[in-house]
Amino acid sequence: MAAGVKLSDATTRPCKVHKIGPKMFDIVMTQGLNRQIRRMCEALGYTVVALRRVRIMHIRLGELPLGRWRQLSPQEIAPLLPKRKH
Repeated sequence: MAAGVKLSDATTRPCKVHKIGPKMFDIVMTQGLNRQIRRMCEALGYTVVALRRVRIMHIRLGELPLGRWRQLSPQEIAPLLPKRKH
């Protein structure tokens, strides 16, 4: 996955992958193809049992329950806004 994975319709961009246990790893992606992690794992012969998203861009999700949302803080919103020209 670190070098990209050839799928039936695309080759994924390289990902940062860190093994955190015998059957667990963290992955940082810069691309979001449909079901990308599951498809990459399948192409490499792995079975995905569970996935947990921990952040989107710079926004950490923390313990946000499934299906819930929260307001973004001003510090989280600032990088999303276009830079103002003076």
